[in-house]
Amino acid sequence: MTTPVNITPTALTDGLVYATAVPLTVTEAALGDALLTPAIIPVAEGQTIIAVVKFTINGHASGNNSYVFLQTDLGDGTWVDVAWCQFTKTDQSTPAVFVLGGGGLGAMNNAFAASRGSGQVPSTQGNGSNAVPLGGRCRFTGFTNFTQGSSSLAGLTTSVLATITYRLQQPR
Repeated sequence: MTTPVNITPTALTDGLVYATAVPLTVTEAALGDALLTPAIIPVAEGQTIIAVVKFTINGHASGNNSYVFLQTDLGDGTWVDVAWCQFTKTDQSTPAVFVLGGGGLGAMNNAFAASRGSGQVPSTQGNGSNAVPLGGRCRFTGFTNFTQGSSSLAGLTTSVLATITYRLQQPR
């Protein structure tokens, strides 16, 4: 008699956690899980990055305008926005999920003013991106402007939380 064998493969996990339910602040700040994940991601020439950003809100806010940015620099600390997403929900009914991506090799015809101040919304409000290859480093930053509402749990303040998972991919 034949012995049944489970041939269902286990799903691979190839994303790296960058931030887990990190509260966004009113001042734009680098996100991350402190000691668990480095705040800056080293990037090799030609690599691309894909990231999944999940916004949740603890409680109910009267108003909300939150952003997460994927940024890159050339090692000099001048960070430019590669892609960004905007979250405007005011309740905790369901999380909002966004995908940010950038990088790669190839022809690039693009020019843009990279002078957004910290904590300011991009000139292209909402979700957007700039077609640029990645520099030597990447990071995620974010901020929120929300009007306080009621918390879902006693003792916790109403806040917007961001969870980010990313993957670097080699050029093909």
